[in-house]
Amino acid sequence: MFKDSENLKPSKINFNKGKVLLFFPPYPAMNSEKRGERQEHWMPYPFIYLAPFLEKAGYKTVILDARVEPEWRSILHKELKDTFALGVTSFTGPDLNYAVEVSKIAKDMNNKIHVVHGGPHATSCPEDFLNEDVADFVFVGPAEFTLPKILDALYLKKEIPTDVKGVIYKVNGKIVGDKSSPPTVFDYEEPPAFHLIDIEKYRSANNIVSYFKTRGCPFKCTFCTTGVYDVGHKARDQYRREVKYLLIDKKFGGMYFRDPLFFLRTDDVMDVTQLMLSLGGGKTKKWRGQARGTFHRQYSHEQFKAMAKSGLTTVMFGVESGSQRMLDFMVKKVKREDYIESAKICAEFGITMYNSFMFAMPNENIDDLKQSISLMHELKKVSPKYISNYNSVFVPLPGTKMMRDAIERGYKPPKTLKEWANRGFSSRFEERDDINWMGPTFKEYVKIYNEEFPNYKHPYELENEGKRINPLAAPITDTEPMIAALE
Repeated sequence: MFKDSENLKPSKINFNKGKVLLFFPPYPAMNSEKRGERQEHWMPYPFIYLAPFLEKAGYKTVILDARVEPEWRSILHKELKDTFALGVTSFTGPDLNYAVEVSKIAKDMNNKIHVVHGGPHATSCPEDFLNEDVADFVFVGPAEFTLPKILDALYLKKEIPTDVKGVIYKVNGKIVGDKSSPPTVFDYEEPPAFHLIDIEKYRSANNIVSYFKTRGCPFKCTFCTTGVYDVGHKARDQYRREVKYLLIDKKFGGMYFRDPLFFLRTDDVMDVTQLMLSLGGGKTKKWRGQARGTFHRQYSHEQFKAMAKSGLTTVMFGVESGSQRMLDFMVKKVKREDYIESAKICAEFGITMYNSFMFAMPNENIDDLKQSISLMHELKKVSPKYISNYNSVFVPLPGTKMMRDAIERGYKPPKTLKEWANRGFSSRFEERDDINWMGPTFKEYVKIYNEEFPNYKHPYELENEGKRINPLAAPITDTEPMIAALE
């Protein structure tokens, strides 16, 4: 139907330099004995974007996604036998246990394998992997343009180029290189390497597919930013081809635009709206996205109407707090009232508004907590049907200002990869022993919180009890919002 989707097929390349194995860690089950087996996952997009650059440089590339391969260890051992380089990604958390495990397996192989690490934790704490001899090279930020250069130097047995940004390594026991992140480019001509994965393993029960149209963030929210405010946008012809490929060629029934700033550029969003309409949006195709609280004042009434008509069913908002003082402290650059107004817009057009709130942040007090609880009730009052709220308890992320705020108030951050992997991240206070940044009113804070949210249960626990339907298993027309694989 759409001839330009043919451009997503890879061209023939002579892979004569060796094999690169890219490993995505398995999803670590919380309370795995009670949780059951997880079924739905978003595609390993970091590797799908990286792989075409490796192939173009002459490297045979294999993606091993342990989330969808139960026997991943046996596959890993088999693939490593003729691997030139192993690439591993990991978030800050349980992923790191697997990242360390596969790296040690690679280093114990009889054949020489160059081990490289990237991803969120590597970008925030690159030295960790070198200090513990887990990696030979660590990449900061996007590696599409940097990894091939380093691999070529290794393949040709040449000196490692010193002008490559975003990579560190050891020379004579000393860490060298440049850990400043390279530019966040996203409008390149290389199409995603969908041909390297079995797409059917990522088809959710309600046939939703996740997708990224942008990467990076220009805002400076102190709980998640690490000081890199660069943003890369895909060109229109680029994302149009890819969206058509997934929704038409691969027959997904809906799309979740996971970009944190998806609704920021009005012209692009309205172009997506027209694209979804042309693909059956509102009838056979649905879509969801993420927005800031300013959503309500970024578009006209007619534009909201067009989005709803094109199949927009859910918008996720990172509200975080109902206290203006805390919103300002986090540098959210949004007003408390913005969320109320956005809720009214969503309810008017039958769009589910999914709000995430964060509790027990550094500098937060009892009054801030009460204001957050109040805002949750105010939002639900706008429309019990279309407004849904979600709780989380703050977990300090490395490299962020809010982690520094926590440290100033007594927090002792992990010092090793194992400590980072095994620290608490539950949203039940009784399961957290690391929260020491809240001061003398913490007990009262927890008491008020537990009174408001008695017997709090994580979404996966409610799913196990049959009290909640996994958004990836719910009918696509359901008003239950979709948070595709909260990984």
